[in-house]
Amino acid sequence: MQEGPFDVTQFGSLGGAINVVTKDPSKGLRGEVSATLGSYDYRKLSTTVEGGNDAVQALVGYSHETSGQYKDGDGKTMTEQADSASTAGQRYATGHKEDDAYTRQNFWTKIVGNIGSNQKLTLNYFGDRADDVLYPRYPMDALIDDTDMFKAKYQIFDLGAFSEEFLIEAYHSKVKHEMGTDFRASATSAAATMVSPVDATIQGVRIENTASVDETKLTLGIDLSKRNWNGTRGSRLNPYATIQIPDADTDNIGLYAKAAQTFGSIDLSGGLRYDDTSIDADQNLSASALDRDYNNLSANILGRYHYSNHGNFFIGLGQSSRVPDARELYFAGGIGNTNLNETVNREIDMGVEHTLGNLHLKATVFYSDLKDYIYAYKTGTGTNTSYANIDARVIGGDITANYLLNNEWSLQSGIACQKGTKKDTSTLDAVSTSEQTDKDLADIPPLKGRVALVFDNSKNYAEAEWIAAKSQTYDQDNGEQAIGGYGILNLKYGTELGSGFSLTAGVNNFFDRTYAVSNSYIGLTTLMEGAQPLVLNEPGRNFYTTLSYKF
Repeated sequence: MQEGPFDVTQFGSLGGAINVVTKDPSKGLRGEVSATLGSYDYRKLSTTVEGGNDAVQALVGYSHETSGQYKDGDGKTMTEQADSASTAGQRYATGHKEDDAYTRQNFWTKIVGNIGSNQKLTLNYFGDRADDVLYPRYPMDALIDDTDMFKAKYQIFDLGAFSEEFLIEAYHSKVKHEMGTDFRASATSAAATMVSPVDATIQGVRIENTASVDETKLTLGIDLSKRNWNGTRGSRLNPYATIQIPDADTDNIGLYAKAAQTFGSIDLSGGLRYDDTSIDADQNLSASALDRDYNNLSANILGRYHYSNHGNFFIGLGQSSRVPDARELYFAGGIGNTNLNETVNREIDMGVEHTLGNLHLKATVFYSDLKDYIYAYKTGTGTNTSYANIDARVIGGDITANYLLNNEWSLQSGIACQKGTKKDTSTLDAVSTSEQTDKDLADIPPLKGRVALVFDNSKNYAEAEWIAAKSQTYDQDNGEQAIGGYGILNLKYGTELGSGFSLTAGVNNFFDRTYAVSNSYIGLTTLMEGAQPLVLNEPGRNFYTTLSYKF
């Protein structure tokens, strides 16, 4: 994970990037089977098999997962919590109040081919099939949620003085997502049952070359991508009656360069990226859908000074951008705003990292200036919404401290906080039908801390974890509600049983606290814009145990 605007290889990386890297399969033949049982009728069965020789290695896996509805600390199920929704139609029908929370299947495979001594071809696939997923926070549930992700990467190493690694990476992902009110009290007939099918795809190619030039590691790349979003809404009699997102394509061409070099005790790195983005909507489906073009420059510089063998100090400056997506531009009913500008983040990060004996400390702070931040707001006293550009700032930081008590026991701790502020509410006042005075930025996490005592002697593992958060600041003008602070205790124990078997058991929220972590900001909705999200409590005390066998 790269925090801050310091990764120029990613399109739209506004404040950080997460690069998920799966392990390569190994040679020989090995595998794992695991079964998990938990509270609220949670069941999961998973298996993975991998193997190969020097030339080719492969891995395949499958999991099946189901769960009933969890209960919060007050003993209320998910649908019982939805009974408190302000809109009667958001509540569940009597015949669906006891429905399972979801059913889910995953499929994955990875094939690695070693071509000669300096070439590598990697093929990946991941599939996700989820059915009848309850979304009590929103007026619709996910009846179908299917995802397919394909990726191929070809690498050539040590081509000469001007190429240590040359790679070509191609990917294609598609999502079929159908939301519906079938389980709600409002679905009294096929004509009264609303459905919203959405299809989304993204495909792209990245070409990159890395070389060392006069002790400077230099990477040059080109990044091409196309994203399509197409959504409709209607009754069960005609799900395609209304165009919600008008078959919009987002095409991007990105050119980037990054360099890194060490000068004695100083590590210096920097990056530059240029993006040319065009967003084209189907004009025949929506007269208000206007095509947009954006050109953006991202840049960063990051320096790290090693003041001793035990510590270093770093400081970084960066600028990145994010163009509006098709939902924010074109969503039907006056919700989308075709005049949106891209958001530009200018950020400074600094921190220190130090090891003192068995104690490791790390502290970071940042200041983020957001120009034309894309913000969802209420257009009146009801729940109608739209999007606007505002200027805002976010200030935050975190501290982690890990201490090794001995070879088996350790103490882990961390604390993080952020404060988001609208610089000026006049922009929202100009477009909203009611005056906006709350300068708190929505969807900002509260002050949160974690302390954990960990025991690990290779055969046995135990952890006692305390997580606590302060009450959250909230944007009352745009749907957020007050959420109180909380503290929960999680316990976990694992042991190797021998002969390839292992057992893990735990309890989360040991004291059965009633608490919530996700607020009711109107910008969190995706398909039913204008609906007020429900503040949904997290699970109460729940137990789980996993039995695994490796061969």
